[in-house]
Amino acid sequence: MNSSKRKYALLAGISLILMAVLAGYAYGFVYGSLVFPEESQKTLDAIQSSIGTFQLGIAAWIGILILDILAAWALHIFLKEVQPRLSLITATIRIFYATVLGLAIYHQIAVLSMLDGEGAASQVMQKLKAFESIWSLGLIAFGLHLIGLGVLFWKAGFVPNFWGGLLIFAGICYSGIHLAKALFPEQINQIVQVEKILSFPMALAEIGLAVWLFWKGGRTSH
Repeated sequence: MNSSKRKYALLAGISLILMAVLAGYAYGFVYGSLVFPEESQKTLDAIQSSIGTFQLGIAAWIGILILDILAAWALHIFLKEVQPRLSLITATIRIFYATVLGLAIYHQIAVLSMLDGEGAASQVMQKLKAFESIWSLGLIAFGLHLIGLGVLFWKAGFVPNFWGGLLIFAGICYSGIHLAKALFPEQINQIVQVEKILSFPMALAEIGLAVWLFWKGGRTSH
């Protein structure tokens, strides 16, 4: 076992696992329970009555952003011997995605100063929609990161090719779905249906990779 590779595999794996947990809380629980896309007043009332929960959701998003940067760096070190330039480009793309995510999170933070006053409901919904649209644009870049990561894993002799292929597929799905959302907003219902169908392999690629890195990354050459 290469102790250095094992260290960075563990760091990347733990970061990705923590990210999945925080995302489940921030988006699945907090955002899913407080934001109602077609009901601005109901959304405002929900946030006002659960302001602490909304703030914890923002804190979780900030945690995700930090972990994204940490995972990008750890994966770059873990894979740079495979193809240094591609590894660096892939890490840089993820850091760019994290920057876009930070801009999106800013719009959630801005909501906190808009909870009172005339027109608050519409202003809050406008900020939340900006969060979603900016994050969605960032996920186009995230998909490109997964494609680069998949190529590196496919070329690496110390990672099963299965993960490389699955990451490439997931990356194409991410970039394709969110590019379609940006270019064809009038087809959003159909795009969301496709996204639901592809969500399992997309999630499997990320979570499965995280578990593999945590459990076996850097332990063997196979």
